[in-house]
Amino acid sequence: MVRSENDKSNKQTPDKNTCEETNLYEDEVNLIDYFRVLWKQKYFILSATVLPVLFVVTILLLWPRTYKVTYVYDVRDDIDVPNDVQNKISEWNLNEKNYQVLLSRFYSEENLSKLKDKFQKNELKKYAEQLNSSHDELKKLVGFEIVPPFFDISRLNITNIDQIDRIKNIEASLLNVTITGKMKEDMYKISSVIQDNIENGMLLYMAKEQLSSYIREYNGKLADIERNKFSLELALKNNNEILAELKKVNAGISDNKQDNIILQFNVGEQSQYLPLSYQIQAAEFKRIELEERIKTNEEKYEYYKELLDLNNRILAELNNKLSGNYSTEQFKSFLTGLTASYEKPQLKDYLSSYIKKIENRISASKPVTENPKIYPVAKGTIKKSGTVFAAALVISIFAAFLREDF
Repeated sequence: MVRSENDKSNKQTPDKNTCEETNLYEDEVNLIDYFRVLWKQKYFILSATVLPVLFVVTILLLWPRTYKVTYVYDVRDDIDVPNDVQNKISEWNLNEKNYQVLLSRFYSEENLSKLKDKFQKNELKKYAEQLNSSHDELKKLVGFEIVPPFFDISRLNITNIDQIDRIKNIEASLLNVTITGKMKEDMYKISSVIQDNIENGMLLYMAKEQLSSYIREYNGKLADIERNKFSLELALKNNNEILAELKKVNAGISDNKQDNIILQFNVGEQSQYLPLSYQIQAAEFKRIELEERIKTNEEKYEYYKELLDLNNRILAELNNKLSGNYSTEQFKSFLTGLTASYEKPQLKDYLSSYIKKIENRISASKPVTENPKIYPVAKGTIKKSGTVFAAALVISIFAAFLREDF
């Protein structure tokens, strides 16, 4: 019995080894068949791989080059400007809010129309047509980059309000403006148009935005004074009535007994007891204080009202002229002429300060390098041809097996 089982196991062992050798042989046969197909179709695979690569390389070599030029603007405050002037122009620095204003104004339909007109006048018709084809073409033509970049607060895991405010108030030091064109000889004309648009038009758009902010601020100040006017006048009326009554009491008392009269004097939640003469002095002092506050508020009201009218005049000038080719120098000349039309020193000082802001912004709107280098953009020939080669090789091999009905 044992012998029969051993014989059975011995019979099974050769059969298993034979199957394994057979499978290995079949794998070797299949692999050889694959190589035979590849060798048979080698010319087809070679041509199907090389021809697309040659075609792509030829297209890339014949395709017109793209050129770029980058203008760098230093948008920081001038450290030589006095501190009081620096504080006044700090709101013009390129923080995130002003940067968004810059982008929205530059890529607006109004500015797009102005650029197309300037391209037409400077014999750049094809670029004007390029801007007509799509609104996004302007973004391809001109790109902006700020250094250091602003942070997206929504992606930062910060809950501290002070830290959030500091991040929001980060100001850029440099503004990079990159202009892209297809012909090197056109780059100088294109750059001239874009540079003039940024250094003149964009500054005036920001000035317009700031003027709107000033107008809201002065309207708020006028509203506050009007709201407090009734309260101050009512407090003065009550104080005068109290003072009149105290003087009546004082008039019926002989001089030698006045200091013996003690009256209750309420200060908040506490009560103080003062002689009648002190009460009268306190009421007199409060009357003077309230009258001075009312007088000061009236003067402030008149001043803020004049500033509101002045800023509305400046804003109206920009609204009327910005649609055309209005420059910062023309705007500055308008402000200088406006100064001569005011006689009050405080308004002249205000305009003088505002003109200094414009002058500082004009100086900050000049690029660091007047004539930056125009450089060709890499076509990526090696990378693109390598990608085409890999794709064509895979497809040609697959097609070779299909040709052989494999």
